[in-house]
Amino acid sequence: MRYIKAATVVALTALTACAWKRTPVPVISDSGSSALLVGTWSGEYSSRETGRSGSITFEMASEKDTAYCDVVMVPKVHAFQAATREQPAAQIMRPESLAQPLKIRFIRLGDGRVSGKLDPYLDPECNCQVNTTFEGSLNGANTIEGTFITRGTAVQTSSGTWKVKRQAARAGTQ
Repeated sequence: MRYIKAATVVALTALTACAWKRTPVPVISDSGSSALLVGTWSGEYSSRETGRSGSITFEMASEKDTAYCDVVMVPKVHAFQAATREQPAAQIMRPESLAQPLKIRFIRLGDGRVSGKLDPYLDPECNCQVNTTFEGSLNGANTIEGTFITRGTAVQTSSGTWKVKRQAARAGTQ
């Protein structure tokens, strides 16, 4: 068996994430304006505690109350086997088959901070439902970074970090 590093799996997953349907996410702004989030954002998240990581994409076309987001979770580093007579190539696990798309329930924007919650999802380790909340701060005009916490009844609470950068700047921002 050979092992592929999580970073490689994340890169491959980012390519397959485009195949998933992007989900509209409500954006709630304490000031009534979501202008700070307008643009195309991309980045990653990771948790040393769980060994999981993934990609994040976020797009807000204009100052509206809805954004389009993709979060893709990749479980711990996985083993990939070469095809053998006992295991045909069609049965080998591919990186894209390990990725799990997650849906953001809402995003709140207020006082230079971003927070939100993911829809409950199935944790691949405990095979149980968990809930994840996240928060972050705008760092300059084109970076948001923060932390997330995942909780479940059959799993220990875990945390991690995330960071996204604006790929397409909004009008008047460089």
